[in-house]
Amino acid sequence: MKKKFNILIIISLILGIILGIYLPNVAKNISFLGTIYVNLLKFMIIPIVFTSITVSIYNSMKLKTKTHLLLKTILIFTIMFISTFVLTSIIVAILNPASSYKYDIILWQGELTKFNISDIITNLFPNNFITMIENNAVFPTIIFSVICGIASSKINKGPSVINIIDSFKELFNKILEYIMYLTPIGVFSLISTTIANYGTSIISLGAKYIGVAYLCSVIALIFVMILPVCLITKINPFTYIKKISKVWLITMTTCSSSATLPYTIKVCNEDLGISDKVTDMVVPLGCTIHMCGGAVSFALLGLFCSHLFGITIDIPTYLLMLVSATLINMAAPGIPNGGIVIGATYISLLGIPLTFIGFYSGIYKVLDMIYTTLNVTGDISANVIINHSLDKKKSM
Repeated sequence: MKKKFNILIIISLILGIILGIYLPNVAKNISFLGTIYVNLLKFMIIPIVFTSITVSIYNSMKLKTKTHLLLKTILIFTIMFISTFVLTSIIVAILNPASSYKYDIILWQGELTKFNISDIITNLFPNNFITMIENNAVFPTIIFSVICGIASSKINKGPSVINIIDSFKELFNKILEYIMYLTPIGVFSLISTTIANYGTSIISLGAKYIGVAYLCSVIALIFVMILPVCLITKINPFTYIKKISKVWLITMTTCSSSATLPYTIKVCNEDLGISDKVTDMVVPLGCTIHMCGGAVSFALLGLFCSHLFGITIDIPTYLLMLVSATLINMAAPGIPNGGIVIGATYISLLGIPLTFIGFYSGIYKVLDMIYTTLNVTGDISANVIINHSLDKKKSM
């Protein structure tokens, strides 16, 4: 079913391109279908962010493991995510794939979110819950979610509270799954409208986007994941690649870190000889909060779209992008094409128009293949480094 659905999305993409080229007026008349699709994605942002982060924080707080091991794991995850984000940003800045094409800024009513520390801190605490929902305020929702997760782990009825929130999480994910079924329609409408408005050059733009995404992912794979492991553990790089590459076929076909989890654990324990106690904590936690593929996705999407609309990103705003990506990364829903929703969340938070999300939806399957591979490889590499540091400490 999943394979047929992905084929349907590709067919919708092709048909949308054809309609936009040969019947541009018709494409513009059905643009409301794409608008509805984007609105539904935006509608799910707050529920998904709140339930996902709250449950994730609660589970992290309840992990029955030594505090120093948990902190070390989170620290390594954070370092790898930030390193991947910065590395991707440098590559995107050098190549600037959107330099030869710009959307019509007249269509954009708004401005980029500015980095003002006093305003940001103030906005983290809205005066009422309804306002937070009405304004799709992602940052306050993230903070509120973290507080709820921590507080739930400290009260007697915490498990009952989390069970309810987790049930709503499943409910919202199921609703989001239904919305994802509309992706072929959304892609068809948004792509045809985009081409009707901007011409066929948008196709080559999408190809550039995919090429840069894969280039950034491969470079991050080498310099953030493989090279550090080889330098720290002294393992032969070719031997390491041979062992971890067993999971790549699964990640490329399933596009799911969760679906790959059993095989990831098997490779870590049997092929790499990592302790069960370390693997059982690091790898599942990595599936939840450690997504280096997300670092590539967020950095590329944010910078690409800003360049596309002729928006200049200064250093304070870039720091805001990095912090936002790090926090939102925990809320990635575990469903196929869930990254489309998270991408829309990220762009919306920064104040960048969602115009490119339509085309992004059409090519996301191709992107998700390499992003998932990066996510799982990052989990394995972090697991190897942590296990090595513990072994080294025991031998001292």
